[in-house]
Amino acid sequence: MRLSVLPGSEIPVYRQIFSQISSQILSGALPAGEALPPIRTVSKELGVSVITVRGAWDALEAAGLIETRTGSGCFVKALSGSEREEMRSQAIEKALSEYIENAKSLGYSEREAENLLREYW
Repeated sequence: MRLSVLPGSEIPVYRQIFSQISSQILSGALPAGEALPPIRTVSKELGVSVITVRGAWDALEAAGLIETRTGSGCFVKALSGSEREEMRSQAIEKALSEYIENAKSLGYSEREAENLLREYW
């Protein structure tokens, strides 16, 4: 599992961690049953507080992506194909909605926003 954070970003660090891990889970890069590294290890590797990483783990658990096994750690939760697909759809719909709202607030037309999306794709 590869993680990186941008400390000066507008996006809180725990959300950056959450987004990266959830993407890896939903894409299948992190398979069901895979153990997540200990919170303290991730904290040390990223140079962030244990509380920040705990926040990401809590959000992942609340989203139904990981489960905590007392005394064993945190593991990627097994999802059915339909559950995974629904979560993937929800994630991209949220990102697209935010993109559209940002584009509108910056005065982009629908065509300009589409062209930018195609360009970066």
